[in-house]
Amino acid sequence: MRLPDGTDLSGGEMSELADTEDEARLAVRKVLRAGADLVKICATGGMGSPYDQPDDEGLLEEEIRAVVDECRRHGEKPVAAHAQGNAGILNAIRGGVTSIEHGYGLDDRALEMAGERGVFVVPTLSTVYAGINKATMEPYHYEKKVRWSGITKENISRAIEQGARIALGTDAAVCPHGQNLMELSYLVDLGMSPMDAIVAGTRTAAELLGVADRLGTLAPGRIADLVICEGDPLADIGVLGDPANVVCVVQDGHVRKDTKGLLPSATPAGGRP
Repeated sequence: MRLPDGTDLSGGEMSELADTEDEARLAVRKVLRAGADLVKICATGGMGSPYDQPDDEGLLEEEIRAVVDECRRHGEKPVAAHAQGNAGILNAIRGGVTSIEHGYGLDDRALEMAGERGVFVVPTLSTVYAGINKATMEPYHYEKKVRWSGITKENISRAIEQGARIALGTDAAVCPHGQNLMELSYLVDLGMSPMDAIVAGTRTAAELLGVADRLGTLAPGRIADLVICEGDPLADIGVLGDPANVVCVVQDGHVRKDTKGLLPSATPAGGRP
C-alpha cells in the first residue's frame, strides 16, 4: 500500500518490530521521522496471520504506554491499536491509545473504560459481513473468521447500545472500492440508527482523524466535501453502499460527478463556495 506521495506503508521505514519499552520508543521515533502522522500498533494477534490468535496479546501495557508517550511528545500524534481480543483491548485502552481498531472482543469493562477515556471504537464490520469466503481464504483464516463472527456481532451490538464512540472503518481492501459505505448498513443491522451511522462516517470519523475543524460536517469555512444520493438513506441506509446511487460528488467545492445535472459546473476560486 502506498500513500499519494509514494510512501510505501507495507514495510521499510513505516513498519517496525519492538519487544521492549525502549525498542517501542525507538520504533516510534523512526516512523515519525519517516513522516508518519499516526502510529498504529498491534496490541493483539489477528485473523489473517497464521501463527497467532486474536486473543494473543501483542504488546504489554507498559510498551503501549511508551508508544503513546512518544507520540504525545512529538506533536500529540494519535495512536491506533489493532486490538481484537479483550485482554489486548484493555491493555491498549489503559495504555492511552486514541482508537481501538476492530474491537471484536469488547466486554462491558472495556466499553466502560473506553467511554471514560474518550477512546474511539472502529468496528470494521465489513470483515465479518463481507469478508468471509472459504474458497479464497487459507483454512486458518477462514476458521478464525467463522469462530469470531458471532462474537463480533454480539459485542459490537452491545457497544452501539451502550453509546460507544464509534467511527466508520472497513479495514482496507476488504470490500471493493466504492462500496465501503456498506459498513453503515452493518452498523444499522446491529442496532445503530441510520442517522447515527452517517454521523459515525462523517463527524465522528473526522474527530478521530483530528480534522473535525475542516471536515466531517457542512458548515461555513469547512471544506465542501459532500455526496448526493438517489434515495433516502434514513429510510434505507443501504442506498449509500451502492456507487450507482451516488449521483453527485463534490470535493473541496469542486463538482467531480453530477449525473443528474444538479449543480452548476463552475466553482468559485479556491473551491470553497
